[in-house]
This record gives sequence, structure tokens and C-alpha cells, in this order.
Amino acid sequence: MSHLATLDTSLHNRLPESAMTMFEAKAAKKLTFEAIAKELGRAEVAVAAMFYGQARASEEDIDKLSKLLGVDHAKLTQELAGFPDRGRTIDMPPKEPLIYRLFEIVQNYVGDSKLLRCPFHVADETHFRDTLIRL
Repeated sequence: MSHLATLDTSLHNRLPESAMTMFEAKAAKKLTFEAIAKELGRAEVAVAAMFYGQARASEEDIDKLSKLLGVDHAKLTQELAGFPDRGRTIDMPPKEPLIYRLFEIVQNYVGDSKLLRCPFHVADETHFRDTLIRL
């Protein structure tokens, strides 16, 4: 049996209203992201991204979600009408070392539109050697 993903209450103020609406309905219906993904014909990760407000839902997705979750179509359409807002769920600047380095690269090098490729080294903790990653 799959475990149901629920919304961490500490994230409520960082997520769009649609997240609360959809997570409450998902929990009430005891649905998993996997089950919802099958009904929508989408990848499980894409469905989770819609729930967290990080991916845009198509009109077809909204129709299917409304029926599946039992949420009013007009309410869901209004709540999902905006653009995805990625990155609001983490503290800025990030505290996890790898994510911080990626954030730093984007801020310092990609932000000025002069760098097309940015090679950098990350210590591979498993083998204790440098691994070249190209962005």
C-alpha cells in the first residue's frame, strides 16, 4: 500500500491557495500522486508539481482534477490560473551545500547572460574525487 503525501503545515504560507485545496481533497479521497497521475495521463512528478504550484495545469488537467478530487471546477480554474511559482518552498539563500552552489552559479554567472556553459567541480562523497558537471 502506498503512503499518502500530505502537505507539510510549515509550507502553507509559501504555497498557492490551490495547494491547500488540492491536498485537502486528495487526502479526503485517499488518493496517491500515482493514482492521480494515471487518471490524468501525466507523470507522477508532473502531478506533484501541479499540487505544489510549480507546474501549470492545462484545461484538460483542471477538468480531470475537478472531477477526480470533487473540487468545484470554477474554484480550481481560478486557483490554477496563474503562472507557476517555483522556489518559494525553500529558504533563500539555500542552506544545502550543493543547492547553494547551484544558486550561487546562477546568481553570479548565468544572471548576466554572458556565460553559456559553466563547468564546475563537486566533490563526489562516494569516491572522494572531483566530478565535472556541465550546466
